[in-house]
Amino acid sequence: MESFLTEIQINVLNLRKRGHTQDEIANIMGTSRANISMIEKRARENIEKARNTLSIYNDIIAPSKIKIDKGTDVFSIPKIIFSKSDQEEIHVNYSSLQIMEFVNQNAQRYIKNRMVVEPFVVTILQNGDIFVHDYEESEENEKMSKKEI
Repeated sequence: MESFLTEIQINVLNLRKRGHTQDEIANIMGTSRANISMIEKRARENIEKARNTLSIYNDIIAPSKIKIDKGTDVFSIPKIIFSKSDQEEIHVNYSSLQIMEFVNQNAQRYIKNRMVVEPFVVTILQNGDIFVHDYEESEENEKMSKKEI
């Protein structure tokens, strides 16, 4: 399978996941710790770029986008999502509890004490999956997608 990661990067990440230190991995692979550090750093950068690429792509293809405003109670987010998905006739693949868990895992930086402190966007894909995006990035993606070439 093609990937943005090299075989060596994959091996380093697998060994790190298993609890090996960079020194141990360097000994296993016959190289320096500094080299392993750089390989791991570049692997994580590639992963972040891939995540950003998917975020942009999902933002472009999403038939439904919901801005979750500052001051919104986190417990009202599932109702907001279900209401929008009903309007768009999209079946969301998650229960209210699963949406709450998803928001807790993916939108932590936007929330404090049950309240949204910074707006963010929830996109609902046609297949019912949902994603969280930064509001400003989503607006920027929207502007870029409307530019004429």
